[in-house]
Formats: sequence, structure tokens, C-alpha cells
Amino acid sequence: MDPVADMFSAIKNAIQRRMDYVDVPSSKLKEAILELLKKEGYIKDWERIEEERKGTQYKLRIHLKYIDPKKEKNVISEIKKVSKPGRRIYTPKHRMPYVNRGFGIAIISTDAGIITDHEARKLGKGGEILAYVW
Repeated sequence: MDPVADMFSAIKNAIQRRMDYVDVPSSKLKEAILELLKKEGYIKDWERIEEERKGTQYKLRIHLKYIDPKKEKNVISEIKKVSKPGRRIYTPKHRMPYVNRGFGIAIISTDAGIITDHEARKLGKGGEILAYVW
């Protein structure tokens, strides 16, 4: 029921299987989250792939990032969905969470777009907490 949570599960499963990339169905929210993860250095890259049989339907290919060449240590230790369809979690600007004592990021949906908790503190924005990544 929650496409973003499905994407996070696909990423976690691909990391456990030590895959180079994983494909997920596309949406604008997922693209914004992936761009943020790429900018913060949690994934190598992502790209849109058009399927030939569906024509207009796109898939997103997420290229995962590992610390060592044997893929025994990955960059993403944990990716956790916070706000769910049944229970939305919002935070004001003065209660912005610190993830893993500042070593992780919180992905926040604000009126300025999808941003990290660090950017939200700089801009003085609150919003919906989508996920924690560390």
C-alpha cells in the first residue's frame, strides 16, 4: 500500500543480496528521495528506464554504493520509514530530530520540497518525517 516503503524494502533486500542495482516502479516522490540520497552519498546513482512493453511506464534503476570492492560493507546501514499512510508523523522546526547523533539523515517533506533534516534546520522549516537513513 505504501510505494515508498516498498522502495526502501527493495533497497534493503538488494543490499543483503549484495546486488549492484535494483529496479523499482517510478514516481516523482521516489525520484526526489533518490536524488537526495545520491546528493548525500548513500547511493551511487539512479536512472529512469523505460519498459518496451508498457510504453509510458518507467522503472527507476538504483545503483547501490558499497564501501569495499567485495561488497561486504555497504554505505546504508539502515533505512527506516517513519511516516506511514495510517499514521503521519509531523515535526515543527524546533523539534527536528537528529538521526544517529547527527551521522544519519532524516528525509523531510516540506513546502520547499524533499529535504534533509540539516537543510530544514538551516531554512527553519518543519514538515512530515518520511524516513531515517544511516
